[in-house]
This record gives sequence, C-alpha cells and structure tokens, in this order.
Amino acid sequence: MYVIIIGCGALGTRSAYSQLHAGHEVLLLDTDEARVDMVHKTLGNVAMLGDATEEFTLHSAGINRCDALIATTGDDAVNLAACQLAKFTFGVETVVSIVNDSADTNLFLTAGVDSIISRTDIILANLAGTLLDHPMVELMTLNDRNEKLVSMKIPRNARSVGNRFRDLALPYGIIIALIVSSVGSPFVPSEDTVILGGEEVIASCPVESLDELAYVLTDQRFSSLVA
Repeated sequence: MYVIIIGCGALGTRSAYSQLHAGHEVLLLDTDEARVDMVHKTLGNVAMLGDATEEFTLHSAGINRCDALIATTGDDAVNLAACQLAKFTFGVETVVSIVNDSADTNLFLTAGVDSIISRTDIILANLAGTLLDHPMVELMTLNDRNEKLVSMKIPRNARSVGNRFRDLALPYGIIIALIVSSVGSPFVPSEDTVILGGEEVIASCPVESLDELAYVLTDQRFSSLVA
C-alpha cells in the first residue's frame, strides 16, 4: 500500500514510522525544508519538499498510484484542500484528516473526507476511557448519517488479538479508519493488518452495529458499556 502523509510534524512522522514498520510505502510532504531534512535523517528518503494544496506537488509525489492520504498538519485549511484534491481530482480511495478546530468538523464531513480525527475529541475520549475503563468511546455522530465514529481500546486478552481484520466477522458497513499503536503512533490499516492488544482502533459504524463491533474486537458488548 502506498500512503502519502501531509505534514512532517510529530504526528505525521510517527504515522510514517508506523506505516513503514507495517511494510507500506510512504511519502511525507511538507513546505518546511528543515522538517523534511529531519525526516531524511531519521527515516530515510521518504519526504519531499512541496505544497500539498497544489496539483503539481501531488502529481510529483505519485498520487495517481496512492491508496490513502493522511493530512496531519496544524492548519485545517491545508488539510481540507489536500484531501479534496486527492479525493476528487486524483481519485484517491481513502482520505483521512486531523481536524484541529472542532468547529471545522462538519465542513470536513460535508466536503467528502472519508474519516476525520479530532485532536480534542481523541484527548477527551482517551481521558474518558482511562477514567471509566470503557473499551469503546463515541467520538462523534457522523453528519446526516446513522453512524458513529468510535474509538476502541483493544484489551490485551481479547480474542481478536493476533487476527487480521479480514479474518474477523466484522458487521456490514464498518470502516476501520485508523489505528493508534500502544506507543501512540497512528497508521491506516489494511485488511491484512494484525490486531495487537493495547491498540486503539478508530472506526465508523452504523448505530445498530455498535454492539456487534464492540463484541468482535473487545469481547464486550457496547450496550453493557453504556448501561
């Protein structure tokens, strides 16, 4: 799988490390030459200087063969523009973006971004999960859809651990958007990704399937978690 990551900051670099570790091909894009040079020193020749909101840059990055694009910059305007170019100009199948300002959430959803991850919501969800010991936490209701974006902490003794996503009986309509490793590195999974205990799985799920999804991944029913 070929993944383009927008932004050579801490989040983008950690995401690239996870993708490389999973055996994927990765390219980071950034307009900051110093950040690009730092990636070259730490991860190798996997970063390119350029503006991801320009078609020429994305074309030069090989976006025509890209399977997924992840926008991780601290500028929502840049993230949105890059995602829209990737999705609608170049036909990238999966575009994922960090949303820095929660007020921009609906804008990203209506603009066709497949999955959005709010920095604020993830922090709050992690806090709730820690305090309440709930494997599944709702991040948001997806706009105009009967779906939820949820975060699930995989227990280390769950039956799903050690299995690939393709081998699990996941409910229809589930989209596994992102995985955050036990050390905090995010990456986009594939059907062949092996589930590990301690990981956080972020997925969109029809409301009626939340209970089944929670059970398949965590061995606990969502209804029992919120009762």
